[in-house]
Parts: sequence; structure tokens; C-alpha cells
Amino acid sequence: MSTTLRSSFIRAVSVTAAGFLAVAALLAVLVSFTGSALPEANEALRSDYRVRVEVGRRIAFLPEPRAPGSATMRPPGAPTGLVLYPGGFVQPEAYAPVARLIAEAGHPVVIIGVPLRLAFLDVEAAAGVPPIYPEVPRWAVGGHSLGGVAAAWYAQARADRVAGLVLWASYTDDAHTLAGSGLPVLSVSGTRDGNVTPSRISTSRLTLPPTTRFVAIDGGNHAQFGAYQFQLNDLTAEISRTNQHRRVAEATVTFLDTLGAP
Repeated sequence: MSTTLRSSFIRAVSVTAAGFLAVAALLAVLVSFTGSALPEANEALRSDYRVRVEVGRRIAFLPEPRAPGSATMRPPGAPTGLVLYPGGFVQPEAYAPVARLIAEAGHPVVIIGVPLRLAFLDVEAAAGVPPIYPEVPRWAVGGHSLGGVAAAWYAQARADRVAGLVLWASYTDDAHTLAGSGLPVLSVSGTRDGNVTPSRISTSRLTLPPTTRFVAIDGGNHAQFGAYQFQLNDLTAEISRTNQHRRVAEATVTFLDTLGAP
């Protein structure tokens, strides 16, 4: 290789490497300033007499046994586990407050970690959860935003392993349509969502089963499905984060109850 060609090659490699480093730095900044969990999320990671929390590669919220006859004992039938994919660039811990509320109602929730906080990079991640908890008779999959899209892709490909699909401010695409699948689906959205807008949710009906249950949270936005720093392009919520968490959890628990109803 001539000196001129060698110099050109070195310059090209240097520019390419610099480009990769710039992209990596941008992603690191984006993740740090948008998807980092708030302190209240970390508070929800503590085990107590109602929920045992296991923190590791996955974050599991496991309901503790309740005394027979307890007024708060749920669900009415057998529990349904929920494997939850986090939204794009969002720290999995950010969904701890809602996951904990669902587990307090009797349904196990496992939030999975994904590479670079992008569920698309490990769509099959949900497959590893049921074998860890064989006592749970059935599992639904779900996710927030891009995590919900990945969950829908998994549900479409693994219909025999999935009892239901839970979409939080999310949808599926034409290539992974579930319209004719007969799969039980819940779609929860916010009327103040600046990313997955009410119009986008309306369009999603075309790729979801006609029996899909749609729940719109009046005043809820995109970021308040979790507890993290902020969401680009989102609108200001008209209800508190705590209120939105409660309503998301209530809709999800009602749906999971039906999957295990006697």
C-alpha cells in the first residue's frame, strides 16, 4: 500500500471511529437525561409484606401470600404474570411504581432489561421469564411505547406462549398485525400524549383484534406511564404522576383478572 493510500485509509478509519464515538456519546447523553428513573421509582423497589422484589438482570415484583378471607385478596382467579418491556432509552426501574401496584393486586410483574435500553435489540427476552417462575400458570407480555411494540412483535411470533398483550401508549405495525389473532389485548393511552398521540392510538385499531380493550386516561401523558426524567416532544400532563400510575395499574389489573378468571 502506497504512502498516500495508507494515509487516506487511516484518515477514513479515524473519521469512522470518531463518528461512532459521537453517536455513542449522543446516545449516552440522551439516556442519561431522559430515561433515568426518579427517586420515587427506587422507593418502589423495596420488599414488604405485600410484595417481594427481586432486583438483578430482571426486576421481579412477586405478590406475597395473603391470608384467606382478606378483603384485599386478589385476583379472583389464578394470577397472570406480566413480562414488561421498558420504553426506548428508559431505565427499567422507572416502571417500578406501576409494577408494584399490579403485584399488590396479586399479579406478578417482571420488568426485563434490554441492551442499550432498546427492546428491539432483544425481542425474545420475554421467553426466558416463565421458566424461572413455574408456579405462575400463565403469562401476558406488554410494554411502554417502543417496548410495547417489541412486546407485540413477540406476541405475534409466539402466540402459543402468550395469554395476552398489554400496550401502554403503544401499538403494533402492519408487518406484525394481530388483527385476526384473537389474542386478548389491552391498550392504555393518555389524552395528553405528545408521542403516541390519540390519533395514533385510533389508527392502531386496524392492526389489533376487534375485541381489544381501549382505555384512555384523561389528562395523562407519555412519560407518566413510568417515573423518569422527561420525554422529548411530550405534552404537559393534566393529572399527577401518582394518579396516572394508579389508573394505568387499575386498567392493567382488570385486564389480567379476566385472563385468569374461573
